[in-house]
Amino acid sequence: MELNPAHIVIVTDLSAETLRSIIAHLEVSTDFEHLVYRESELDAIWSIAGFLLNRESDSTRRDKVPHDKVLHIRSVAHRAHDLVAARLPRDAAALLRELL
Repeated sequence: MELNPAHIVIVTDLSAETLRSIIAHLEVSTDFEHLVYRESELDAIWSIAGFLLNRESDSTRRDKVPHDKVLHIRSVAHRAHDLVAARLPRDAAALLRELL
């Protein structure tokens, strides 16, 4: 199946499946519009990680994704966003791939 970079990835979690979809779309994104979509997806990853960090007192949340891993995901999403803004989506994809 061919990916459509004009498709916006729905980001509702920090799962490997979500990250793989963003990575795949980063690798085929070339137009400015595509890069804006990728930035928004990375913003969503960054925000979800922030929400998880803020809800750490909820032990069920804390047990699902360790604090250090959430911090790392958030940091990587921020750096990947900056790479997309610099029109380096494949570099951003490589960075995200390290999370898998």
